[in-house]
Amino acid sequence: MDIHSRWPSECGKIIQSLLAISFGPPRGGFVVENRISEGIDLELSDPQKFAIEVKTTESNTVVLSEKDISGLRAKFKNDGYIPAVAALRLQLSADWVISSARNLDGRDLRLCAEAYTCERLALNPIQELQEIAQREFETTVAELRDGVLSPPNGSPLDYLRHVLQMENAKPAADIGKAVGHASTALEFTSKLFS
Repeated sequence: MDIHSRWPSECGKIIQSLLAISFGPPRGGFVVENRISEGIDLELSDPQKFAIEVKTTESNTVVLSEKDISGLRAKFKNDGYIPAVAALRLQLSADWVISSARNLDGRDLRLCAEAYTCERLALNPIQELQEIAQREFETTVAELRDGVLSPPNGSPLDYLRHVLQMENAKPAADIGKAVGHASTALEFTSKLFS
């Protein structure tokens, strides 16, 4: 059984939560706030601050809504967060594309609600975040897959929320930084969807 088949209506939120855990202190070195329902999807802090909208797609495009854009704009202007978009093509690639959202339309955060191709997003990567996601996401999926498929409390999102909360509470030095490797499409697909 795979995550997508077991939890089809929550799969995007589960992937977002797995990405959040991948950025957490023991893996990526950030303190992470993961919002499943309201506001910016992910907020990373310490050392830098990033506001990230997370999108998954089975095609080549992701859609940024007006709500997504206004949230990124507000975090940038009001709180100094670097705005970003993280996109994962579920069937075509295992690699995350994490792009700066500051200049998607050529102007400073004057985005339009529209579809963006993963190739367009890849033109302006936030290399540090992209490397962390590519290095840590597959390992995170492998470590937490069984708990997501059969969560102890019945909810995969509650299970992942608890994992992130526990990891955010511990300094990276106490846990030890996992050393991963960039994922391949075959390895990713087999872990997430089989």
